[in-house]
Amino acid sequence: MKPLPRIPGLAAIRAGRPGRGSALAVGLDIRGPGAALALPVRRRQVAILVRQLAVMIGAGLPLAESLAVLHDQQQNSRLRNAVASVARDVRAGSSLGSAMGRHPQVFNRLAVAMTGIGESSGRLDDSLLRLATELEKAAETASRVRGAFAYPLVVCGIGVAVVAVILWKVVPVFTELYAGLDAELPLATRVVVSVSESFGWWAAVAGLLALGLAAAVWRIRRTSVGGAAVDRLVLRVPLFGRLSHRAALARFCRTLSALTGAGVPLLEGLQIARHTVGNLHLERAVGDVRQRVAAGSSLSRPLQATGLFPPMVHQMVAVGERTGELEGALEKVAEFYEQEVTRIHATVLPLLEPLLIVVLGAVIGGIVVAMYMPIWTLVGRLS
Repeated sequence: MKPLPRIPGLAAIRAGRPGRGSALAVGLDIRGPGAALALPVRRRQVAILVRQLAVMIGAGLPLAESLAVLHDQQQNSRLRNAVASVARDVRAGSSLGSAMGRHPQVFNRLAVAMTGIGESSGRLDDSLLRLATELEKAAETASRVRGAFAYPLVVCGIGVAVVAVILWKVVPVFTELYAGLDAELPLATRVVVSVSESFGWWAAVAGLLALGLAAAVWRIRRTSVGGAAVDRLVLRVPLFGRLSHRAALARFCRTLSALTGAGVPLLEGLQIARHTVGNLHLERAVGDVRQRVAAGSSLSRPLQATGLFPPMVHQMVAVGERTGELEGALEKVAEFYEQEVTRIHATVLPLLEPLLIVVLGAVIGGIVVAMYMPIWTLVGRLS
């Protein structure tokens, strides 16, 4: 057995000193002053935690001591509290999977299922290592999707702010300058001046409409039917819908592959995998697939019948079912769509950057040109 690397807090645990990293400290739910404002736990943080736990267990460190050390290393207070609670439950005799299942906001169903399978088979370290790999890949895919959506939103937000400042502060200066001219302003200038004079009213209306729309979408998404309808529309958005769809397919296939390889029954695997796709429309479709599989159908046929899974998915699944290599077939599909997400991400952002700059420049440039048109007209008459 390989020697365990030096880990901070381990000596204090074995010596029985109740330091920050001791088992006694872990037995308490240490929340700290900022626990109420704790940041959400990210997938990558959970993946790192799981991988460290797998390494410690594989090196021969007892589970309770491993959790104690990991508890001391967490910077996120919400994750720290979850590890403390899991460690306390394990010390009280609970299994690791059951203890993790009590914190669904931190450990998803995939983590709980694969941990339980690892405990049942006696290969907990191997199961945790595979779980860490799956979580890392899922985190990478989700990061690319968020990046693709965040970039245009940030640029559009900056553009709206710049235009608002121009209409609110710059245009009124020109309006006062032109008030003394005994001449009719060009149409474009009059339009910009009119918008600027009623900017407060327009801003209030736009703000209320935006808040109302956001509240309506939020309430609709909280319902099963409404959430599925909204997510169905998301899948139809040019470029971004394709990116979201491919990311959801990659998550579904990779989760089901991991569960199948761990020995989880197909029906239970489908039930867990449907909650990882991140799209309620696809989630309902996977639920229908599960019902047909429970009725005796193969997996590939109901996947094809939904119309939401490309031919490659159900064809590879059919091959995997015939050869008994469903796990490998699903993993190949997941890798393909993860690569496609990467490709789309690398294509969308370079295309969006010049497009958004051109649109933003045209709007701001149009306002500037409209406000200088009277000056150019006057200079032309004087010359």
